[in-house]
Amino acid sequence: MTTPSVETCSSGSPTDVIIAVALYRRAVDVTLREAAAEHREELQRLLGDYLFEFDGRTEPPERVPFLIEVDGEVVGLCLIRVHGDGWDIAEFTVVPERRRSGLGRAAVEALAERARAAGAAHLVAKVHPDNTRALSFWLAAGFLEIAASGPVVTRREL
Repeated sequence: MTTPSVETCSSGSPTDVIIAVALYRRAVDVTLREAAAEHREELQRLLGDYLFEFDGRTEPPERVPFLIEVDGEVVGLCLIRVHGDGWDIAEFTVVPERRRSGLGRAAVEALAERARAAGAAHLVAKVHPDNTRALSFWLAAGFLEIAASGPVVTRREL
């Protein structure tokens, strides 16, 4: 039987963080497997659990969830983070059957009004470079591309 060793590290040192991560990885056997269509129910359950933990009432005030509604029906969501003098759009989605109807654009306009009223100077939306439909959406909604290394960063002045 091997005797466990104890390694100490001080906070703040990048080398110590690398050592700590390496030690943790040796202690835990994790497999990362790409999910396929047959894992749909499992993914839905896990995402449901994840979202259940997101409780807007206990989140810090700089993180704000919004529901997008039309005639009382919830058709999408928007999660923002107040960051400096602007609002970062962390998540934005409209249910598939209501997309390309102008609803998303109207929701962005409502969000811009709300942000402006709260004192924000701009909105920021980041888009994966391969997500051309989302990038087209944000550009059509008045955002300008300000950075394209990694996620494409778009910004709209208010």
